[in-house]
Amino acid sequence: MGESLPRRQRGKPVLAAAQRFAAIHGRELMVGNVHWRYLRLGEGPPVLWLTGGLRRAALGYDFLERLGANHKVLAPDYPPVTHFAEIDDGVSAILRAEGIERCDLVGQSYGGLLAQAFLAAHPERIRRLVLSSSGPADYGRPWAPVLSLAAAAARVLPKRLPAALLLAGLRGLLPSTSDPDGQWSAALRRIVRHELTRADMVSHFAVASDVARTQLVRPGSFQSWTGDVVILRAENDRTQATNDIPRLERLLGRPVRTISMGLSGHTAALLEPGRYVQWLEQALA
Repeated sequence: MGESLPRRQRGKPVLAAAQRFAAIHGRELMVGNVHWRYLRLGEGPPVLWLTGGLRRAALGYDFLERLGANHKVLAPDYPPVTHFAEIDDGVSAILRAEGIERCDLVGQSYGGLLAQAFLAAHPERIRRLVLSSSGPADYGRPWAPVLSLAAAAARVLPKRLPAALLLAGLRGLLPSTSDPDGQWSAALRRIVRHELTRADMVSHFAVASDVARTQLVRPGSFQSWTGDVVILRAENDRTQATNDIPRLERLLGRPVRTISMGLSGHTAALLEPGRYVQWLEQALA
């Protein structure tokens, strides 16, 4: 559909579809003084989906619709908070509001960091952890000042600079073969440049810094948890390291099961939603 559109219109159909999806399935919740937005759809075994660094769950509208055929799905956006405790409070409040005591937890990319921290804080609430295009979040304390510096830079630099850095990273994560008309590339550019605020970008680094500083995710954090772990990873995802699996096994204290997504890349959930749901259902089986 993108080839028939003028260049300035590319990406708008994707964003319009995400907005329609959010209008149908979106809910809102105040937790303290923080406004949370989240998606709730489907029925069946509950799945909590923690989206990636673009922070807007409705971008996954296609695969979330498919996942909702067999599961009750909760998918929050991330408000611009600066401490993981605020993420914890919000996600916990959403689960309570929806009457969910235990669920499967899926974290994609940046959401995998949040998923590991949430599991460490609430092992009794999670049956299974699925990490999708995400590595171990066992950042040592030396990482905290580096991430804090990134958050400080996002606060004071002109917004176009951190936005340009984020876009540069995203370009390498979108396989051109899966986005031939450039619709998704254009949509992600629009989100980064026009929808993500400075506070969103600060939050991205500040929460990661807080997880590193507090050492919430570390060997021993998961000793009381009895669930299992599944990893979805693509061979051409440059965010994945060869030693991620043994590191995760040491961190989580158990074997992990790996499901290959072939050459679908880092953004398979967006660009190949049908195949992605098949892999995810396999992980949740």
